[in-house]
Amino acid sequence: MRLQASRLCVLPGLALALVAPQVADASTCKTLLDSDNTLFNSLSSWTNFDIFALDTATIFKELDTALPWMSTCTAAIDPKAVYTSLTTTASFQSCLTTLESSEFDLGTSDGWSSVCPLLENTLIPCIKSAMSKVIMTALASTGGCCDALLAEVETSFTDSLDVMVEKLLEFGANVMCSERKYTNLKSVKTTELCGYSLSHAFDYINYIDGDSVLPQLTNLGQVPNDQMCNAFAGNAFTNTKGGSATIGFGTNGVDTMGICLQPVDELVQHLMTWPFFKQTLDADGTSVLLSDLFTTGKSIRGNLLLSWATTTTNLPMIGLRTADKLITAIVGDSEDSPSDAVGGFKSIVKSINSYATALLLHAPNNGNCTYAGQTITEPYTVVSTTTSSPSGAATLLCFSVLATAGLAVASSLFMGLLF
Repeated sequence: MRLQASRLCVLPGLALALVAPQVADASTCKTLLDSDNTLFNSLSSWTNFDIFALDTATIFKELDTALPWMSTCTAAIDPKAVYTSLTTTASFQSCLTTLESSEFDLGTSDGWSSVCPLLENTLIPCIKSAMSKVIMTALASTGGCCDALLAEVETSFTDSLDVMVEKLLEFGANVMCSERKYTNLKSVKTTELCGYSLSHAFDYINYIDGDSVLPQLTNLGQVPNDQMCNAFAGNAFTNTKGGSATIGFGTNGVDTMGICLQPVDELVQHLMTWPFFKQTLDADGTSVLLSDLFTTGKSIRGNLLLSWATTTTNLPMIGLRTADKLITAIVGDSEDSPSDAVGGFKSIVKSINSYATALLLHAPNNGNCTYAGQTITEPYTVVSTTTSSPSGAATLLCFSVLATAGLAVASSLFMGLLF
């Protein structure tokens, strides 16, 4: 798989999506219900689209009620200023220049040896710099309009937004760019980066019967903690349903991921410390404890997650209904192209529900696996954080952060394509 490095710019672009400073009195912050907020004023003047003709109070009512901190913070963002900053910030332009001139093949070990220095020396420092020097300052300069969002982030993910992003970047870099030394199946002493080891480990799929692929991959999501080492070594293991299973790692002359499982495990263990994963979801009247995804001896039946996603009062349905209202308001609701994101999503869920019912999902962690004759060197030393109890609103946090940044960057990048 050959990729041009410029496609990695999605991450720094998202990171810079909030660069435009806004000044407001926290007591007078506008929301997405107000048609005269900063966001809509900016988009209207920039695109010559009459946003003020839309009934924003109706379109965004449910979303504003569910995510008031997201609504307030998003409304304070000026996407036109974001785009201007994206095209004029010297450090960002330097990153773009470096990324644009780079090309690599992620299907080869040499390709990963090329991309990891790019990630470690250019992309990650770029994002860190934007978070610490630009984004956090910009959010703080909204006159309090983004304070509630920042507080919710810290409550749900323990760390402040910039520290949370920094840790995820470093854990992710360890997963992809740790250096593994081992003797492969051909008895050749080998040094390669974990991004290649992890992806290459799945190449055994190219040599097995197509009907066997899905059952093996579904078992990958049903590995108990005490079976983790056997499962990823390609040995027989007992899945979360109590049945015997085998995943074809290490077969057909394809090496297992070996010690590269270690940084993956470290990432999972970090995620499970988040208060975000210590909450209870409402799956149409059935309580689902998210921590069961990680807890030894526990699991979550797949159809319960689908039920949560399609429960009318939960965020996925609120978001889809909002999208339907917005699209209909902009393009109209004709018989030829009606907007029915809700119906489409429910149809997809219905088609896979029977398969999901058969799954007892679990994210294996803390397996304490040993890897004889293998060593690993991680580029970052990341310290996780002790957690506290989550707030009742934690269910909505991940979406709200992404929606706030995503709305600004999407409009900015779209306008960049037009102009």
